[in-house]
Amino acid sequence: MSDLIDQAQHFEEINLAQSLQARKLMAEATARPAAAGYCLNQHCLEPFDGEPARLYCGPACAESHHRQMQRDRHRRPGG
Repeated sequence: MSDLIDQAQHFEEINLAQSLQARKLMAEATARPAAAGYCLNQHCLEPFDGEPARLYCGPACAESHHRQMQRDRHRRPGG
């Protein structure tokens, strides 16, 4: 019985490693927006005084901007 559990854990570790590697490769291939000195969410645009490398105010703005970019990409011909 413990052999089956050990084998299942081993396969789960392999599966997790493959998933993490795939996510890492996808993240590396995804173009990141350039910092502009203000929040990139077009509905916010809060200035980041003294933080020129910052991209977003927080997670909500990042998610909103990401959703907007996906919608825009689907609207483009051939996208």
